[in-house]
Amino acid sequence: MQVETRKSKNTFVLGLGFQKCGTSWLYRYLQQSEKFDGGKLKEYHIWDAIDIPILSYNIVKRPGLVRNILDKSNYLRYRMQTDNESYFDYFESIFSDTVTITADITPSYSGLQKTRLRSIHSGFKERDIDCKAIVLMRDPVDRIKSAVRYNLDRENYNEGIKIGETDFFGALDQYYKSEHCTIRTRYDRTIELVRGVFDEEDIYIGIYEEMFDSDKIDNLSKFFGIQTKYDFAAVRVNKTKSATTVNHDIEQNIRNFYSEVYEYCNEEFPSTRNLWR
Repeated sequence: MQVETRKSKNTFVLGLGFQKCGTSWLYRYLQQSEKFDGGKLKEYHIWDAIDIPILSYNIVKRPGLVRNILDKSNYLRYRMQTDNESYFDYFESIFSDTVTITADITPSYSGLQKTRLRSIHSGFKERDIDCKAIVLMRDPVDRIKSAVRYNLDRENYNEGIKIGETDFFGALDQYYKSEHCTIRTRYDRTIELVRGVFDEEDIYIGIYEEMFDSDKIDNLSKFFGIQTKYDFAAVRVNKTKSATTVNHDIEQNIRNFYSEVYEYCNEEFPSTRNLWR
């Protein structure tokens, strides 16, 4: 078994997506290490709430005294959204003699612009904290179908599906063309922005269809500097409960709509040529 090696610097991990591509599994995997403490939340929804208009529903209004006492995580979000320095203060406060890794893994950060990525990166660097970025991808058709099924199951109509929709294919047709979907599926745009801010060795790009293979788990563990746990490959987190069905016409429309994403990934990540349809 691989032995954990102590790193001299503390590390903050910025999870930039993508939704329904294994980010919850990733977070749970990090939690297996005594080096990791993610704080009170997995998804903090600070920068997307501030920067992306269609995600402004994540902005937290100032909580009253009672609510502050009952829901400290809500107040934490409010404080970070209104005083951005408190974001860096909070994660810096998590580090200890044993904890050297923390993270904010919010998939909708995939829609952030380069200026915001730079400010996050520099904010931690100024505090002598290493800042790494991780991006997880999945066949766009499968990602989109899984997102639609997941949102319908929990009656979430905040992400490009009209209120009260119950038909899967109707929701799928609405969603894949929406801005909510594009910011969560334009892997090419997000990856290029990340590459323009982070050093290559501080970026991990994973592909959902192969991320549970032992060699990929090994690579992921080395990236974070934590002990490899191969048996975690069998764990599934936030798996969509209802089965997704097939409509070849709509799926072909989705592939055409995101053809640039497929072309980019096929070129940059050759394994997607066989893993993705």
